[in-house]
Amino acid sequence: MRRKKKEKQRMIIEGDCFELIKEQPDNSVDLIITSPPYADIVNYGKDISIKKPQDYCDWLLPLFNEIHRVLKPSGSFILNINDNCSNGLRNPFIYELIHRSQKETKLKFYDTYIWHKMNGIPNGANKRFRNNTEFIFHFVKNQKELKFYMDRVLREPAESNKERRKYNWNIKTHGEIIDGERTNKKTINYLTGSTNKTKEGYELPNTKRTLPDLVRPDNVFRFKTAGTERDNHIKHPAPFNKELPKYFIKLLTDENDVVLDVFGGIGTTNIASKELNRQHISYELNPKYVEFGNKRINGEELEEWLVCAYDLEDNLVGRWKNRDEASKATGVESGDIMRTYNRTKFDSRGGYKWKLEKKDEFISKT
Repeated sequence: MRRKKKEKQRMIIEGDCFELIKEQPDNSVDLIITSPPYADIVNYGKDISIKKPQDYCDWLLPLFNEIHRVLKPSGSFILNINDNCSNGLRNPFIYELIHRSQKETKLKFYDTYIWHKMNGIPNGANKRFRNNTEFIFHFVKNQKELKFYMDRVLREPAESNKERRKYNWNIKTHGEIIDGERTNKKTINYLTGSTNKTKEGYELPNTKRTLPDLVRPDNVFRFKTAGTERDNHIKHPAPFNKELPKYFIKLLTDENDVVLDVFGGIGTTNIASKELNRQHISYELNPKYVEFGNKRINGEELEEWLVCAYDLEDNLVGRWKNRDEASKATGVESGDIMRTYNRTKFDSRGGYKWKLEKKDEFISKT
């Protein structure tokens, strides 16, 4: 039985994305933006297997072929992904994925961006820097027909550029050639605010330095992670900030275009699409995330969770809305708090036992 068209455009569909995408018509999607499960380190549900780095490319690449099929010629595929370490070394499977995608699929590798996670989780390693970045890879079907609206993401010039325009500046030019030999270089002094005159009064073309109102952004995107979503409502291990999909939806699509997230999670891409008046589809294998995400999309009231700290004798010490607030109050690293209540690394941290508890249940028992 075929699903209703309206459901595909407006809801998260439960199921395996490798199978569900086969039902999507050819050339029907304007943008696919997604973040697949991290390799080897994150649990997305008891019935969802974790992929090993050595198996990751073989697992994910067949999906790339389907993504190419459903994308419109003007469409884009934005892939947020990250690598990891094992046995003290970086796993290179991300680079293998990019290389093999160009050999084994028809998707074209268009560009690379970096997500700087402004509140990323520390890695705790003494011989490694804090890992606060992730990759964002941009694939296209046809670069000549690509939708790309730079004017929608222009930003104000950096303060350092504004500051430099306040001062006079000099340019060294080549000297004149006399009798086959070049004379010494000379310095032309340009004055701030001048139109086309040097300090000596010589007329010169285009010597006025003007600063544009808006400039092109660089390829490093600075967004926070969505840690508060993780704490307050549902324990999704890796929700991304809504501003990340929103940025690319504005950059690469028009109103009423179709946006697809093949690893839909808790519907963050859907909500960003809805706010920008795009049609949206998501696939998600975990039924709890599907139920929760659809409630978010429909604006239904959500269960709220609290981050609670207990001493080692199980006496309540404090409760907070999210990990960031708890970290500021106790001095315990935000990432360590999460690892404790998810039981992925610690039973306690900083002298506290950390738990996530539903707000209404917590209030009723206290």
